[in-house]
Amino acid sequence: MNSVQADPARWQNYVLEHGQGLDQFWESHLRAKDRNVLVIVGKGFDPRMCRGVEALLRAGGNGKRDVFAISFDEGPTSPSAVYKDRVDGNWRRLQAAMSGRGTVSESSLKMWSEDGRRVSSRSAANVFNSLNDLGDFSDLVIDISSMPRNVYLPLIAKALYLLDSSGNDSAQMKPNLHVFVSEDPVLDHRIRDEEVDEAADYIHGFRGGLEMEATAGRPKVWLPLLGEDQRTQLDRIYDLVIPDEICPVLPSPSLNPRRGDDLVLEYQEFLFDRLRVEPRNFIYASERNPFEVYRQIRKAVLHYLDALQPLGGCKTVLSAISSKLMSVGALLVAYELKQRDVEIGIAHVESRGYKIESDPTNEDNQTELFGLWLAGECYEQ
Repeated sequence: MNSVQADPARWQNYVLEHGQGLDQFWESHLRAKDRNVLVIVGKGFDPRMCRGVEALLRAGGNGKRDVFAISFDEGPTSPSAVYKDRVDGNWRRLQAAMSGRGTVSESSLKMWSEDGRRVSSRSAANVFNSLNDLGDFSDLVIDISSMPRNVYLPLIAKALYLLDSSGNDSAQMKPNLHVFVSEDPVLDHRIRDEEVDEAADYIHGFRGGLEMEATAGRPKVWLPLLGEDQRTQLDRIYDLVIPDEICPVLPSPSLNPRRGDDLVLEYQEFLFDRLRVEPRNFIYASERNPFEVYRQIRKAVLHYLDALQPLGGCKTVLSAISSKLMSVGALLVAYELKQRDVEIGIAHVESRGYKIESDPTNEDNQTELFGLWLAGECYEQ
């Protein structure tokens, strides 16, 4: 057994709350002592954009409550531009909630370079470059409810890296790191990628040495987290990776007990007829617990590393095209194992923008807010 397999899982013990339990957690956390909290949100059209901020403000407590909003510069031809009124409405709602409570600042994130190259994930990783950029905040909350995957994955990873690399000497300066997710699988299903890129690529910071010539002969294991209506994305990620083994990850248990079965039916031709995936290769993980996703994927990656050791090990590629909660679970695996020199990457297909299908009902009335505590006081020995 190598050192990676012998080491305990970083998030074996964790803090995860949702709904009323999350409200109670923050009331207790903020009233225990004065805390300065910075919330990072995505300035977008998603109706769930303000829920996390509003929940924090309701929790009370003393200290600063500031918001840093990231707007997405997708270019004038982005399909998302038709939702400007929704974006403006969310912004007014945020400003009203924060009135007299703290400051709201905004920064634009470039999604394309001047020469037409994708730079969104690189730009997201550079939103802050040191702990000093975060000021004197005791708690950093990254609310990914209205952020795209290519933004929130590198953003969370960068925050973890800065906290880890600061060492113990600056422990008093290091903020707690939390992630908020307003989860609603039905609404997520209605937000569709538009003008999907012709080719997949790896999320910035998670190329994982996968294209190094020195290790080109090592087997590749692909673990796609399945979500609805992602056939085009799966095709293009497969063409990028060309895996030797495939282990699809299904949401089970889930709010819809048949969701896993429905996904298997949706991708039956792709998985079984084209790729000949063995049924025993499927991995099942809870739709509503990212730490369970982390645990199951981590176990599978370490299994393949051990089994393929006679061939020099393997390269592992994750693709998080499922819900945001499950995607965060995949990110935690990739981040932890990358820090331990495992060749692991996250492949993704970006799109020019998004389209949300209309619904006459209240679009966020089924939403439940989840909170993950990823680093800080609760993990200190």
